[in-house]
Amino acid sequence: MELKQRAVRHVDRMEFDHFIKYGETAYGLTQAELRGYELELGEEGFFDSEEHSYPEDFYFDVLVEDEIAGRVILIKSDHYYQMDLMIFDSHSGKGYGTEAVRKGLDASNVLRHHEVRVFVLPSTPHMAAVSRILEVNGFERAGSYYRKGQRKRYVLAKP
Repeated sequence: MELKQRAVRHVDRMEFDHFIKYGETAYGLTQAELRGYELELGEEGFFDSEEHSYPEDFYFDVLVEDEIAGRVILIKSDHYYQMDLMIFDSHSGKGYGTEAVRKGLDASNVLRHHEVRVFVLPSTPHMAAVSRILEVNGFERAGSYYRKGQRKRYVLAKP
């Protein structure tokens, strides 16, 4: 398993099908948001979202034998990074999620200065698997989300 970093947010038919199946329960996407994705996908079946991509964010494809098995996304949100993980059904249960989280955190190096949070909706059908992946990677549960790392704060000493 390897990660391939993208410069912009990429959504393709596989990811869209994943959102249709799990969007509301696992990601909190409304039907209107899902329809919006479908309109953006168009006939090509994918889109690169330059207007929703930022240089401080990280977008990774999870590759298994040159096939996209899922995605790891780290999005800067105020004073922390929010991480989203998806492993497509045909590749789930094989340890790729655990490895992808570890490699995504290493490749992005965001833990050097920031906390990383993962919001897990109570309605997600993958609650046990996601919790296990995060705990193996050193995340701690903090109410409605998991967290790892700590935002670095600097104090200026008076001369």
